[in-house]
Amino acid sequence: MIYLIAFLYTSCEPCPMCLSAIIWANIKKVYFGCSREDAADIGFRDNDIYEFIKGNNNMISLEQMDRDECVETMKEYQKQEGIIY
Repeated sequence: MIYLIAFLYTSCEPCPMCLSAIIWANIKKVYFGCSREDAADIGFRDNDIYEFIKGNNNMISLEQMDRDECVETMKEYQKQEGIIY
């Protein structure tokens, strides 16, 4: 198996959504210009997401349902030897 080391150059520190894509893409190095604080200064709300991840959730309601059925679906996917990142 061949592994490539990928680099990403971007104008701003990755937001949580972009950061997730970077991690899933196995990009190992990111160079960025502006900070997340710079982004907040012009109205981006990334900090709300970072606070949510820390467990400070007062923005949305999350409710788990149908877990047993969903677990079975995931097990079927795993049996097919699908790629899991």
